[in-house]
Amino acid sequence: MHALGRFIRGNWFLLGIVCVVAAAWWAPAGGEASAPARVLSKAAVVAIFVLSGVSLPSEQVRAGLRNVRAHAYLQGFVYVVVPAYFWAAGWLLGGAVDERLLAGFYALAVLPTTISSCIVFTQMAGGNVMTAIFNAVLANLLGVFVSPLLLTLLLRGASAALPAEEVARIFLSLLLTVLLPFVAGQVLRLGLRGWADRHRKRLTLAASALVLLIIFLAFRRAAGSELLRRGAWELAGPLALLAGSNLVLMAAAYGGAKALRLSAGDVTAAVFVAPQKTLALGVPLLTTYFASRPELLAFAMLPVLVYHPWQLLTAGVAKALLRRPASPSEGGPSNRPK
Repeated sequence: MHALGRFIRGNWFLLGIVCVVAAAWWAPAGGEASAPARVLSKAAVVAIFVLSGVSLPSEQVRAGLRNVRAHAYLQGFVYVVVPAYFWAAGWLLGGAVDERLLAGFYALAVLPTTISSCIVFTQMAGGNVMTAIFNAVLANLLGVFVSPLLLTLLLRGASAALPAEEVARIFLSLLLTVLLPFVAGQVLRLGLRGWADRHRKRLTLAASALVLLIIFLAFRRAAGSELLRRGAWELAGPLALLAGSNLVLMAAAYGGAKALRLSAGDVTAAVFVAPQKTLALGVPLLTTYFASRPELLAFAMLPVLVYHPWQLLTAGVAKALLRRPASPSEGGPSNRPK
């Protein structure tokens, strides 16, 4: 029983995803529930980005500016290499993948890296923790602006592409529900940094609970139609490709860092930072981006929901393979992320 309790405590978020998706599948929303659900979902998105602004350690960005070569490589991998990889995969697959699911692949591709897991795995493997912290923070700061722009660019040639007026509406919505709340949170952090650092776990817990709420609302709304239910089994093959893609991207991140002759600690950080994609930021961003197209939102979320637990599994294996003692300059116990 103790082992089961530890497992649940350690994996409650992943178990929560399974539970809320199952609950949404078995209790789909009717049309009369759509308006309150949209309001609640938008409120949850705003709350998430206020919490992100308060808890995100933006001061780490200034502290890690000197390692320019490693930072340029990691940001380029996150926002150039991964989107290019999925664009090329979509082009090669042609009509073999449903256009709606392809939009989800593109949505996954443009997301920033994770905030916490890439840092934790880098530290456990003895990599450069400061490189991981700096690039996780910077990628998530950039993601608020860059991810929607890249997604619009990738969708331009797909049937999921949005008209110009819809794109303008999306960016206005992103400004009001994502950027302004995030900036407000960063302003609040100026006076609450000590409190935010002491309560970071609770803030993360609250944000995670809100993410689960958004996932539930999105899938409950989409499950009300036959669109997702009819095609559910047909998605297994394309989604399985994500598992292979994660391995390819991890190997590419490792090989590229080695080719650039980055330090051993930075190579280790690259393996965990470069190929990972955030669920915490991805869900609210995609919810806002596809707010007017709920039938597409569920497909857009599916790849990141599949990719997220898989990347944690592969990172755990990679951690064991790459584990090395951390030098003081690369962030030992004294630099452990809170």
